[in-house]
Amino acid sequence: MPPCEWRRDVFVPLFDTVFEGTDGRYVTDWQIERRLRAGVWTLCLRQRAPEKVVVETRDGALLLLAAIEPAELPAGVEIRVTDDRARVVDTRAGPSRTAPYTPPADGERSGVTGHEG
Repeated sequence: MPPCEWRRDVFVPLFDTVFEGTDGRYVTDWQIERRLRAGVWTLCLRQRAPEKVVVETRDGALLLLAAIEPAELPAGVEIRVTDDRARVVDTRAGPSRTAPYTPPADGERSGVTGHEG
């Protein structure tokens, strides 16, 4: 269950969904909306069930974001809430956190089929 805030005797989620991107990174719905408003990403397609979003990045690449349960986040990836804004923070060390996404070669996994990792 997402972190909640107490408001008028009701628990209100501070975010609705966590997404795993085909670039190996994770974002909340708030982060997606923020990047769309800022022009960092352009919305191409939004699917409601199961929830998926396809965006175009500034460099013209397509990025698929698929909803996952927060419990599926790998160790070292956490959700931080500040001022009613939830964002995913990746504290894992390693070159894979800064390296650009490289699509799998022919014969390897293609597309997003749920959380791996």
